[in-house]
Amino acid sequence: MWVAHFAPSLVLSRFAPATPLWALGLAGALPDLIFFGLAAAGLESSHHSHSIPSSPEIFGLEFKGSTTNCFPFSAVYPYTHSTAGQLVLASVFATLITVSHRLSLTSYATLVLATLSHLPLDMAIHRLDAGTPAGADTRPIWKRHDVPLFNYPWGTYISDLGIFLFAVLFHARTVYPPDQHAAKMGIPIVPMEQRRDFTSGYLKMLAVAACLQAHFSFWGGGEVEQGDLAKAAIAVVETLGFAYVLSVLEGYTSVKLETRKAQSKKKQ
Repeated sequence: MWVAHFAPSLVLSRFAPATPLWALGLAGALPDLIFFGLAAAGLESSHHSHSIPSSPEIFGLEFKGSTTNCFPFSAVYPYTHSTAGQLVLASVFATLITVSHRLSLTSYATLVLATLSHLPLDMAIHRLDAGTPAGADTRPIWKRHDVPLFNYPWGTYISDLGIFLFAVLFHARTVYPPDQHAAKMGIPIVPMEQRRDFTSGYLKMLAVAACLQAHFSFWGGGEVEQGDLAKAAIAVVETLGFAYVLSVLEGYTSVKLETRKAQSKKKQ
């Protein structure tokens, strides 16, 4: 999973408007960001698993799997993708951002939730790290936490973008919240005639997200072997770069109430 980890930030930002959107986005992707650093240092890794069939046959139909050495893969990340590890990361990062930006406890809570959303999203669609051939898992359904579709490039591409798109639509629809909610959250109540259309900004962000997800799904962007500095650096740049895209979106869609004096200057 890749761009979907930025999705919670677009939802949580509406509950804590003072929290920087880039920080919420980075919080959601934080376990992966730290993972890339640890992989470069040789402490964690992810690699293509040849023991898992890429094109299994289910009910007589062959499902074409990965030919890009990205999926399916086996990962070793006990520090960044364990429950305890992510609790530590969430607490430390949220504390740093809250203190440095003098934010409220509400912002602290949303930052922690953004990081903790990483594990449930991974568990929802990742196959077990050890890897099991499709159809070979005999455990009860309630003890499984993988969806085989994720092991195929188009599967992860569509699922990631679908989750992210849902969050984008929520964020776009709530740029101008109902007046009562806006007053309670301290958001300026903007008259209908002053409201702007932010469609182009959201479409540009989705285009960037689509490109990043394509790199992850089709060209092995998520596969970082131990000590692979080049791939780790690219992944870090992509993560930080998309956090910057979120900050640009936040500035672009910020709700500002124009005064009559400002409107008259525009007319002149």
